[in-house]
Amino acid sequence: MSVKLQPNMTQNARDIRICEDYWAYDNESDYIAHVETTCEKYEISVQVLFETIGECFAYLDDVLCEYCGYLCPLQIPADIPYMRAKDNWCCEVCEHALWRENYHR
Repeated sequence: MSVKLQPNMTQNARDIRICEDYWAYDNESDYIAHVETTCEKYEISVQVLFETIGECFAYLDDVLCEYCGYLCPLQIPADIPYMRAKDNWCCEVCEHALWRENYHR
């Protein structure tokens, strides 16, 4: 029950550490300070930080689509408690299929 990371094949060990540090945010402290600290640690700009983490697929291993079982992707750390608080979750593909089924009859 945690955040899992699937790095892009082109990412190196440093990029993966950057992603791990970014996603280690606790959702209780100051997010901006966390971003700044991560940037300072690796001597990178905020732009480079977000480019790097954008290359790494982050997901929850304990929140799955109720229809197809797809993993819940994450965009920002605030998604973690939000997605876990939901009673159920539906991925975009299944959500679109359900919409089509209900509204295109």
